[in-house]
Amino acid sequence: MVDSSDTSGGHENQQRDDQQRDLGFYAIVAFVALVATWLLLMPWIPGIAKQSLQRFHLRTPSFPVWAAQFPIPSMYNFANQYKVDEFPPGFVMMILDENWRYANHFPARVITFFAGRYDFLSSQQDRWFTLRSSYRGQIVESKFHLEARAEGGYKLIRIDDVEDSL
Repeated sequence: MVDSSDTSGGHENQQRDDQQRDLGFYAIVAFVALVATWLLLMPWIPGIAKQSLQRFHLRTPSFPVWAAQFPIPSMYNFANQYKVDEFPPGFVMMILDENWRYANHFPARVITFFAGRYDFLSSQQDRWFTLRSSYRGQIVESKFHLEARAEGGYKLIRIDDVEDSL
């Protein structure tokens, strides 16, 4: 028969379990607060906006920097535009450059995900991809050559200088 009058051992175990669960909760709250702080400071600290813009253009200086930004929401942060041309930049002077389209988030996905890959690259011809993002006066523009491969697919080659647009 169990004596229910002595519950101090059970109470201590319950308190320890609650304390361990509370540490997890506090970690989650701290993480959410960190992400919220990043987003709230972005309009006032240009360096935060610059890091975020670089992330969208596959220009983050290292994988750990990119991974640290991964949890930060990416919807509607910037004005992201892209265009895909049949000719290299400067080869044909366009009088009306109306090929720009808007992308909601992670605009480089336009050429890396299925629908964009099919739309722009199913012809197996080289294409030139230009991506432009802007936020509060900062503009980042990246240019890529999508080189068609005989065996299928394409090779993504950056053709702009990383430093000239920041």
